[in-house]
Amino acid sequence: MGPGRRGRYAGSMDPKLAYWTGATLNMATLVLLAFAGIRGARGGKVARHRRLMLLAASLVVAFVLSYALKLLALGREDLETWSSGAIWTLRFHEACILVMLTSGGLTLKKGLALSRTRAANKDSNLPSPLPGEIERHGRSGRIAVYAASLGLLSACAVLAGMYQRAAL
Repeated sequence: MGPGRRGRYAGSMDPKLAYWTGATLNMATLVLLAFAGIRGARGGKVARHRRLMLLAASLVVAFVLSYALKLLALGREDLETWSSGAIWTLRFHEACILVMLTSGGLTLKKGLALSRTRAANKDSNLPSPLPGEIERHGRSGRIAVYAASLGLLSACAVLAGMYQRAAL
């Protein structure tokens, strides 16, 4: 390629773009883990469900910690260069994440309570779960997973816009 012509890889990977690419992959992994965990619960594999969901939750915690470090090291994104549609997509994504965190936290709390009952352990010395508690756990969990799924889709749209603005 001669001077003045941009090659296929002419743009450079900005550290923020690299961070958000990794964060999107992290979110895709946690959504896959959550769906696998749901499948485990539906198949009666409570220990597998718990293990996968706790792993997914640990990925959320890892992201939150990494985001704090990213803010310190790289700062926030410059939304001045974003279109209004891209900003609305980002705000929708952030709303999905807020619902995921709130519902997921509630689900985790309910799940930890259920782990001390016969619902998770066949030990006859443990108490039975309160009536409806398993259903409430499942309902709040489904809301968290739906929100995470929409969050992943919107994260992909946000990331695609970031790549487009970076001319990559």
